[in-house]
Amino acid sequence: MSYFMWSAAAVMGLTTGVHLLAGTSDIMTPILNADVIDPVIRGVALVVWHMVSLMLALSTIAIIYLARVQNHALLILVASLQLGFALIFLWYNLTLFSALFAMPQWTAFLLAALLMSASHFKVVRQ
Repeated sequence: MSYFMWSAAAVMGLTTGVHLLAGTSDIMTPILNADVIDPVIRGVALVVWHMVSLMLALSTIAIIYLARVQNHALLILVASLQLGFALIFLWYNLTLFSALFAMPQWTAFLLAALLMSASHFKVVRQ
């Protein structure tokens, strides 16, 4: 059993929960209620929101699976997605806000990727 991988699963599970419970009201409700935004754009925003929800949930499930079964290809895929999400959030934090924590979500994605990587390197060294 890998404590690093289980920790990564916990981080992603918490991130998924926060996204669904807090994020929906903080982010999607204002977008959906904004009459100045074209209805098609609001619809696309809602679809993208649910696509992200799906990716977060599937990432959590995949990491739980990886905590039980070694699968190098899946680990590389999921860790790369987490790292990519972190880099995207960091890029827009810096370019749009000149700050690191205007959108702090990158910290959860980076932590998950690092924990997954630590789990992999721990297994490889043994």
